[in-house]
Amino acid sequence: MKKRRPEIVLFTGFLGSGKTTMLLKTIEMLADKEKKCAIIINEIGDVGIDNRQMRKLGYDVLDLFGGCVCCTLKVTLEATINHLLNEYDNLDYILFEPSGMADPSALYPAITNCGYRENEIHNVFIFDPLRVDLYQVHLNQLFRDSLNLSKIVVINKIDEAPPEMVLQAREMAENIKPGVKCLMMNLNEELIPEFSRMLISGRW
Repeated sequence: MKKRRPEIVLFTGFLGSGKTTMLLKTIEMLADKEKKCAIIINEIGDVGIDNRQMRKLGYDVLDLFGGCVCCTLKVTLEATINHLLNEYDNLDYILFEPSGMADPSALYPAITNCGYRENEIHNVFIFDPLRVDLYQVHLNQLFRDSLNLSKIVVINKIDEAPPEMVLQAREMAENIKPGVKCLMMNLNEELIPEFSRMLISGRW
């Protein structure tokens, strides 16, 4: 009988967008649902996650050092995912937070080499509406590539950004990837129920 693979979820977005906060909120939510997760973190500088605390909660935190995933860690990422698949029979989720400047497309070969199809990779892009001008001018192609790979766009900081900037962020996302699911959140609070339902049900 073929072993069920854990769901694999990427939390992508640029530096300061709220990826780590989203990851931590997701871990807390899944822990409440008694789901077993492995967390892979690409650490560049301070990530803000206490590995000892995560291990106390029963998670394996695998820190990938050595720089940006897109240029130096593809083989290591593949080896890490294969290790998780081979050594842990009861994982429900593998959660991965790459560097804020990683090109998400560079992660996909490592993941598909582990037996996942591209449509099985759940890419959650966290969008900071306070930076729409930066995305338009300086990160345009990377921004477009990142959005096109995403299954969900989480527009964060809705408590800080003026309503017109939140609307502009949503319109940018929908113009680049028509039909993409956009969720509005203040990640300093709780995850919205819609995201939790999608993650638990697997209906993306």
